[in-house]
Amino acid sequence: MNLISMKWSNAAILMLCLIVSVLHTASAVADSVIYKDSELTISDAIVMEGDAPAYYREVRLQALPNGDFRVVDAVRKQLAHIDELSVAVFFTDPVEVEVGIEGYMSNPCVEMHTTVARRDNTFFVVVGETPLQTLVACAQVIEPFEITLPLDVKGLPAGDYLVIVNGDEIDFTID
Repeated sequence: MNLISMKWSNAAILMLCLIVSVLHTASAVADSVIYKDSELTISDAIVMEGDAPAYYREVRLQALPNGDFRVVDAVRKQLAHIDELSVAVFFTDPVEVEVGIEGYMSNPCVEMHTTVARRDNTFFVVVGETPLQTLVACAQVIEPFEITLPLDVKGLPAGDYLVIVNGDEIDFTID
């Protein structure tokens, strides 16, 4: 699905804004969502394409007279390759949950970005790459990484939960 050609309803835009607001709280460097001159600008967004998330930055949406929004522009971010996922549930008070992610970057000249959002019982985690602007040639070798991310489970009821990281899934249970 091409994000640029999508026509979004008000409900879809509201959902995207909710996900973006979660992204904003999950990242200290995220910019605010801005609505100015009938255009909504979102610095980072997760879009579900089928069952897999896609990560976009610099998303610009134009308000249409009927209340819908049209995607004007967006830049799709490259995702890091994921090899292994793990979830640790710590039965403390309150319960804490961490997701462990192992994989590799496409080359050592990229900056890693992680984004976490939750909808219902599903956590969406995106591990993206942004090429660094360097004046030196970059060796084209893969670079392994390990990340441990806490999931915000405060106040969630007991039950089964799903974590989707760049399209790969793992589940966990809170008792």
